[in-house]
Amino acid sequence: MYDILIIGAGVSGLSAALAAAEKGFSVLILTKGSRPDGSSNYAQGGIATVSSPKDSFQLHINDTLEAGDGLCKKGQVAILTKNGPATIRELVKWGVQFTASHKNETDGIPFDLHLEGGHSCKRILHAADLTGKEMMRALLLQVKKEKNIEFLENRFVKDLIISKRGAGTHCDGAVVIHQKTGKVSAIYAKSTILATGGAGRLWLHTTNPADSTGDGMAVAARAGVALQDIEFMQFHPTSLYAPELKKSFLISEAVRGFGGILKNHAGEEFMNGVHPLRSLAPRDIVARAIQREMVRTGKPNMFLDITAKPAKDIKTYFPNIFAKCLEAGIDITKEWIPVVPSAHYMCGGVLVDSWSRTRIPGLYACGEVAATGVHGANRLASNSLLESVVFALRAVKDIAKHPTPNFTPQKITLEDVSVSGGEIWKKKKLELRKMMWEHCGIVRTTKSLETGLEQIKILEKECLEALRKPGKKTLALLEFQNAVQNSRMIIENALRRKESRGLHCIINYPNHSKTTKHYNAFLKAPLKK
Repeated sequence: MYDILIIGAGVSGLSAALAAAEKGFSVLILTKGSRPDGSSNYAQGGIATVSSPKDSFQLHINDTLEAGDGLCKKGQVAILTKNGPATIRELVKWGVQFTASHKNETDGIPFDLHLEGGHSCKRILHAADLTGKEMMRALLLQVKKEKNIEFLENRFVKDLIISKRGAGTHCDGAVVIHQKTGKVSAIYAKSTILATGGAGRLWLHTTNPADSTGDGMAVAARAGVALQDIEFMQFHPTSLYAPELKKSFLISEAVRGFGGILKNHAGEEFMNGVHPLRSLAPRDIVARAIQREMVRTGKPNMFLDITAKPAKDIKTYFPNIFAKCLEAGIDITKEWIPVVPSAHYMCGGVLVDSWSRTRIPGLYACGEVAATGVHGANRLASNSLLESVVFALRAVKDIAKHPTPNFTPQKITLEDVSVSGGEIWKKKKLELRKMMWEHCGIVRTTKSLETGLEQIKILEKECLEALRKPGKKTLALLEFQNAVQNSRMIIENALRRKESRGLHCIINYPNHSKTTKHYNAFLKAPLKK
């Protein structure tokens, strides 16, 4: 029995754990893989907050609302932005080392600030081009110092434990599987925080690590928790196009903010005329423009050109990106960077209120798995790390304010699973990812979504039949169950939204007042299908 069970060990989960330990709570952290785990470790650009006297909370709010295309919850956005400076102080206290400023010292700003797409001024704190990795380093180091925190790796969450309390229900923990032994166990806690990250691995092309399959959304939905806005998957416009590399690699938004220009194979700056901010337009607009240009020209990628900047500055500000591109044979100080859009960030997820509470008492969600409402139909660059920490800290504050009394755990029948075998489900998972990319990608049609849904129903039926059969189940089957469940919910939500808005561009319904002008250019381009 723990005071708080935290499922997920990215920036959000670790921040919640540290805040809880400081309040004297006993904490258990579970992570699907081994530490450092999850997308947080790969976040490059930075964390957005108001730091400069030239900036303001209202400007940050306005930029967030503009990117969110009319679907942001204004109260949540205000909470996010106004808690920014205090959140940065907390991270610095925990040992996060952001890149220091020299140029901005006259303004009294201790940190170097980047500009990214959709932002009206420089407000992105960063740690070179490995901000997420630096935050994870510092938070993990701090976690090791806390006696109240236990940490278990290689744990797959099978289901949440939901019990009856009077006329309602309460989350009492989770059933988890050891991914190396197949041992199944029940872990009980007075409060449970889902911080399981996103679902980018449901698509074929993604910047996400292998564990980002949306498990938190699936287990929450099975428990009866509401989900919201899951049709809004953000496709990052610029992942490195290098088929010879085994893993995809993100080219940070900050490269465009630093002066990178998007060009086609002929060297034309194709963002001119698409949006007033051109290469610095919000991500959804840039991703669709790149996709449109790829379709128009028949090319597999576009380019990002930063060669006009001094080589010394490029290597100083983007050392990791420079090294990774060089590994692929590209010297970005002299050559254009080949880029292609990839599934990147889930803007929706488990529906929560302003204190990260779900509809089930005792269950909270924060980070990418949660739908706080701050992103609306499209996330503003570098708001994600800020949201992850702000709403993690708010969850812990609410738990401290409304503690759950001791309870007697219910008895649960547990059956171990096999960690070997299940190759058929791994193949079907790849089949599912290809289907999601083809039928529920950057640009959609009603017919394509309906085709994808029919294919998913066939896969889902096969999955359910296998789950009903007696005998030991494979871990691969249970992972596929989550993937197919999430994919069906996403496509069903996409079909319900009969408009193009933000990240949801559907050719059948192009007329949304704020975004129509950005879709027109795409809709006029010739399509392969």
